[in-house]
Amino acid sequence: MESPFLLELREHLYGTPLAQERLRDALGRLEHLVGQLAQDLQIPHLGPSVGIGRQGDAQRLCVADHHWTGAVHAWGVAVCSTSPTGTLRADWHLAKVSRERLPRVVAALPQFFREYAALAVGQAGERASSQRLLSIAELLNETTGTPRSR
Repeated sequence: MESPFLLELREHLYGTPLAQERLRDALGRLEHLVGQLAQDLQIPHLGPSVGIGRQGDAQRLCVADHHWTGAVHAWGVAVCSTSPTGTLRADWHLAKVSRERLPRVVAALPQFFREYAALAVGQAGERASSQRLLSIAELLNETTGTPRSR
């Protein structure tokens, strides 16, 4: 049985939109789950762009050992700013992005999970965390429909 919040995200992507409060709740739960998997794997990933306007690729979904405030740091997924030197800065938790950026973050999830699962399976395919990422990728990509536009 799949987690209800993952099923809700898939439904939002390809079917009936969720109310913003439920969508943000699902994203918070997803971020928590990915944090657990990323902590186990410790494989960084620079995911798809979620920038808006002229920012283009300036913000991306990223998995890393994020440094938030002070000494707080943890492996997980976040919306990160990229710099010309290639360093990343965690800017927003998935559930805390602006209303304008929210549709881009949600629409990027299928691609994000396809890429991250492939990376994890390639580097640590025998691990349960890699297999879980693969199952999430399959769930969010198992339809013939097209995700809502960014």
